[in-house]
Amino acid sequence: MTLPGSIPTLQAHNTGNYTRVDNVFCTDTVLDHVIVCDTVPSKRPILTDHLPIHTILDIQIPTVDEREHWNWAKVDWEEFAGRLEEVLGELEPPREIETEEIFWTALGNFDAAIQQVTKEVVPKAKPSPHQRRWWNSTLTEMKKKTGTLSAKSHK
Repeated sequence: MTLPGSIPTLQAHNTGNYTRVDNVFCTDTVLDHVIVCDTVPSKRPILTDHLPIHTILDIQIPTVDEREHWNWAKVDWEEFAGRLEEVLGELEPPREIETEEIFWTALGNFDAAIQQVTKEVVPKAKPSPHQRRWWNSTLTEMKKKTGTLSAKSHK
């Protein structure tokens, strides 16, 4: 129980006595975030017997990491593949890997080519701090269609 048991929540009209008829319950998880839970007799509207209950919770809004990142959903994959083919064509032709040194050199060149094309072709996105990570433009369109169909069904 969030509101302590000793705090009255009602003043009887006929006797003027204070009593407790209202309770404020919450889970243990929420209880850890309660800063204040008390009645505010000075805010009681006229001609009412119940006292307003004032509760303040410490609730942090989860935010996403605000760093820019690659927006892979908006990539023009044909342009990406074409540009990657050009950049890989500038490297020495493939050959059999005979030593570990040749392997690491080839891998480094391949990785550098992919990084270069990514920087050139893939757009960056800076998310809103309150963005739902799982939401995308496809869901936005589907939500619009759902709203339209819902409106039509109620006509």
